[in-house]
Parts: sequence; structure tokens; C-alpha cells
Amino acid sequence: MSNSFPPVEEQLTIIRRGVEKIVPEDELAKKLQHSRDTNTPLRIKYGIDPTGIDVHLGHTVPLRKIRQFQELGHKAVIIIGNYTAMVGDPSGRDEARATRLTEEQIEANAVDYLNQIGKVIDIESAEVHRNGGWFSKMTFAEILHLCGRVTVAQLLTRDDFAKRYREEKPIYLHECLYPVMQAWDSVEIQADVELGGTEQLYSLMLARDLQAQRKLNQQIAVMSPILVGTDGRQRMGKSLGNYIGISEEPFEMIKKFMQLPDDVMRMYFELLTDIPLEEVGQILGGHPKDAKQKLGATVVDQYHEAGQGNAAVERWEAGIGS
Repeated sequence: MSNSFPPVEEQLTIIRRGVEKIVPEDELAKKLQHSRDTNTPLRIKYGIDPTGIDVHLGHTVPLRKIRQFQELGHKAVIIIGNYTAMVGDPSGRDEARATRLTEEQIEANAVDYLNQIGKVIDIESAEVHRNGGWFSKMTFAEILHLCGRVTVAQLLTRDDFAKRYREEKPIYLHECLYPVMQAWDSVEIQADVELGGTEQLYSLMLARDLQAQRKLNQQIAVMSPILVGTDGRQRMGKSLGNYIGISEEPFEMIKKFMQLPDDVMRMYFELLTDIPLEEVGQILGGHPKDAKQKLGATVVDQYHEAGQGNAAVERWEAGIGS
């Protein structure tokens, strides 16, 4: 039977680029083969809590992977965590969030976020769900039943909770629900693959357990590394001032690219561009300034009109605004 899906090895080569871990990888190959055999796209899940996001290049790492899956013929399923946002993702945090957003703030953020990620993925062909669509309908008895599928010992295997427990810092009950809620999203939308960062391994594996308990096919976790910021040390983030936003003006983006430490260039090329890795090696073998200009111009053109990247590089070369 003819279909539109490339051969499995070709798909895996694209999927593996810029990915730190696939769990379990052998099952992904089987899913891709079954997808080809049945001419059925895989359902690729990515969830985000709309807590007030200006999308920067760190956010685009999993978004670009979604786009690659879309280009391979698969279905992107975006989960807007309007209910999980009320809890707040505890991943990587050593204390609970201090404030909670209102439902109105969350919805406004969700609309803004979808507009921004439309620069990265094909939002028109994607499914978009708000997880309040199912959590708002759950009775307290159903919530208790769901919580009964997870133990406290399992929750304490999370690095963030384990760290707080050792340091005798509070772990609030509502925070413990977050990974359970995130995992249940996968059950609701019957995810085949979920994209996330390496710090989300626990939630992604919990989703597999819950799917198995419901006799559903288990999802594959595709985990991307965390993009370091322009300081070359810490995770890219607006609060740290080490970010490059996709909505920034081209010249502002280029100025930040030119300030990157040399040792992060390979990571940026691999995670943020589609330039073949052999060509990346050749680029990095030249002068660092030329490599940064090539990187910056390539990324700028992804989020602005073609040619804006080179125009911004030329302006930078002329010393305007420096």
C-alpha cells in the first residue's frame, strides 16, 4: 500500500537530531513502521502551561521537533494546560510558585502563545486541546481514583521533590498532582509520542504507566536537551536575561548571536537549524565570527522575512548601534 511516510530509518535520522534521549527507542521504530504499514499518522503530543510566555529560542527546541514530525506526515497535538497552569510546573524548582493566575489571564496567555508558536509549527493542521476540557468534568471521586494509581514514593523519585524533601522544604499536595495531570493528558488524547525536556522524564514515564493501565498503546518519550542561554552557562530564560526572543527585531537578535560564547555554537546549530551536520562541522572549522553570522542569519530568517538575517548582519558589520 502506497503512503506518504518516508522509510523508518530516514524518519529516525531526522527525529534523532538534537535529541538527548528516546525512551524506549526500539518501540519508536516499531510505531513508525506500523504507521507506514497502516498509512496512519502518529499522534505527537506537546504540552505547555500558558503562564505568560514570550517564546524564545529555548522554547523552539521541542517546537522545531514537532514541525519535523509534521513534515514527516504525523499529527501534532498541542495541549494548552489551562488547568495545570493553576498548579504550576514544579520541574526544576526548589520552592512552590508564589502566585496563581486567574482563568482570564491563563486564556489570554494561551491565545498569545498559539499565535507565537504559529511561527514555528503548522498550527492550522495541529489539534489543540485545553486540558480543562476533561479535568473540569472530573468528579472528586474520579480524581481520587486517578491519584490512587500513583504512590508518594514514586513522586519522590522526581529530582525536584527529592531535593526539597532532603532540604526539608515544603512540598504542597497540589504540586504532587501536576505530574499526574500531565500524564493523564496523554491518556485523554491517546498520544503515541510525547516531546519534552529531560527534566520531565518522570511525567512522561508516568503517562506510559497510566496508558497501560487503561489498555492503551504506550507513548514514546522524545526528550530534548535544555538550550543554554547567551551566557553559555545557564538554561535560557527571560528572567536571567540570557535569551533571544523569536519576536525580537532582526538586528537585536543578531547582536545577541554575535555575543555567544564559541563553545555553544555546535549546540545552537544542531538544535536551532536544519543545516546538515557535516556542513555545520565545516562552518565551525572557520572563523567564529563567520559561524555566528551564518547561525544568526539562518535563525533570523526562520522568524522574519527571508533576507532579514543577512541585512541585520550587514548592519552589524557596519557598526550601527554597536
